[in-house]
Amino acid sequence: MNLIERVLSERYDELGLAAVGIPRRMQTALLTPRFPASRHVVALVFSPGDPRPRAVAKLPRRPGDNLGVLLEADVLRRVAELAPSAGTAVPVVLGTVDVGQQVLLVETAVDGVELDPPAVRRDRDLAVRAGTAFIDGLPVMTPAEQNRNWYDAALTRPLDALARAVPLGGETADLVARTHAVLEPLREVALPAVFEHGDLSHPNLFLGAEDGLRVIDWERATAAGVPGHDLVFFLQYISESSRSAVDRDAQRAALDADLWAPDGWARAVLAAHLERRGVPVELLDALVVGSWARTAAGLVARLVPEDDGPGDGEPLSPAALAGTVRESRDVDLWWHVLGRAEEQAVRS
Repeated sequence: MNLIERVLSERYDELGLAAVGIPRRMQTALLTPRFPASRHVVALVFSPGDPRPRAVAKLPRRPGDNLGVLLEADVLRRVAELAPSAGTAVPVVLGTVDVGQQVLLVETAVDGVELDPPAVRRDRDLAVRAGTAFIDGLPVMTPAEQNRNWYDAALTRPLDALARAVPLGGETADLVARTHAVLEPLREVALPAVFEHGDLSHPNLFLGAEDGLRVIDWERATAAGVPGHDLVFFLQYISESSRSAVDRDAQRAALDADLWAPDGWARAVLAAHLERRGVPVELLDALVVGSWARTAAGLVARLVPEDDGPGDGEPLSPAALAGTVRESRDVDLWWHVLGRAEEQAVRS
């Protein structure tokens, strides 16, 4: 019996595991992602003989780094309260348990098949419909007229934090300054705050009954999201998957052709979503740049946890952190789309 199985057995009744079909003699499969931004050990919880997991347990890899699981638990409870239509689209929190310096999050497993790149290639239109419907259904948390100061929290502070944590010899500060210049049209525009997942790509996506999207891993979510952010990230994933774009050149080409080009199919999907959110479509290009800047800035929270603690995996060294950021696909796409926006500004 591993640590997670022992905790689940001890808290079996408290967590209501019987109600989701898990017997006391359960089985688990441990997943330990090794990419640098991975913060958790994940256990899939099974009823013996059933290949479908019934619950998921997440434990921080480093003692004290509990912000991710606590945020996910809070977000999932709020989504259930504010968007009841989400229903089976998101996990249900069964509980959180203190395990020494760590917090174990236990939630239901979503039911569905992976929306992985081969699934996208089989039916791109279905994937786009499912993702757009899900994002459209995430609630507006603050109307635009009450959210005029959104820019500082959504962009200025995260980008400044990235520049401080990973200066890259002044390169990051230059990137941030150029980004703010391009985003000048957004500064004085009031935008609604929307519920935002923050990482809508494989392996976080599943297709369930009636082709509805099922979404896991809410540790990057926020209730103060920016309209279009989730859709920009999702559409890039769909574009890359449908084109089998695995190298950087192909990923940039996918963005250019599908999202940035005036006749791109993804651009049309994003424009329609912004209209439904009441956002001026002429802000689309700036919002695309802002989305990749925010996504890249999120590396700081994932690679430099606020609560440092001892244990497996020491924090990345400054050199390793700089290398990880330099090699990041998200940073690469940020540089690329910023360059496209600057070229466009010169032409106009």
